[in-house]
Amino acid sequence: MDLDQLEELKSSLRKLSHSEQDHIASFLLMERMKRNKLVMPAIHQRIEDADPENWPTWEKTKEKLSD
Repeated sequence: MDLDQLEELKSSLRKLSHSEQDHIASFLLMERMKRNKLVMPAIHQRIEDADPENWPTWEKTKEKLSD
């Protein structure tokens, strides 16, 4: 990507609503975090695990926190 393309992209992003900008920023942050698995391995594992069957329920999480 050259500088002109980058400036065009930045200009387009500035035109989005704050909510849309936040959504894109969150997406880019997650993509960045996936590239650096040394930062937070447990979070990366959870991000990569898209199967809801493996996700802890809120009740299980509350029980863990109360221990």
